Amino acid sequence: MGYPSPMNDLQTLMQRYSRRFLAVGILLISLLAAVALAGQADSSVSMWSAKYSLSSGEKVKESDLEVVRVSLKKQAPQYFSSKALLVGSYFTKAISQGELIPVSAITKLAPGTFSKEVPVGIAKSDLPSGSKVGDLVDLYSIPSNDPNAKSSLVISRVTISAIDLNSQNMGGSINVLFRIDSKAVLSITDAIASGRIVVIKNAF
Repeated sequence: MGYPSPMNDLQTLMQRYSRRFLAVGILLISLLAAVALAGQADSSVSMWSAKYSLSSGEKVKESDLEVVRVSLKKQAPQYFSSKALLVGSYFTKAISQGELIPVSAITKLAPGTFSKEVPVGIAKSDLPSGSKVGDLVDLYSIPSNDPNAKSSLVISRVTISAIDLNSQNMGGSINVLFRIDSKAVLSITDAIASGRIVVIKNAF
């Protein structure tokens, strides 16, 4: 009487448990896929989106906006989160239905208000951390020629329209572009000539 060989025993064992191994493998793949999807869901953020097609110059109403959750990663600062207060502002360009609201598409200035964009070199220590395009800020002047002179408000509630990230990474002053009323241009240039400009970020 012959004895079964070890190879035959191994083949029999593999056949017996192959379905179990396959089922466990499928279960593990499903779990990994679920974890990956959950990770993507956790990275999504709430942003403002256009509920309808909107025109340039139109005043923002609450009914114009809806909240959507999207995963933007590094592009998130280019758009308004749902925490931003946009009602009462104005669209500077047309927005399509379902489109996220770009920071560059909103202004506090009413249509027809004559404004200019003025570049100012701001010391890194004089620009609040986390400042970004679209922020509403106040500009103060600190005279350097007169040690007894006090700081003074140059202009309030101006919008940051651009920040030169290259100059920010190089250190020293950061080139910032402000959108201001044309009547305040001379005040800004005089303040730059007499000292340095300090940016104060509004809380809302």
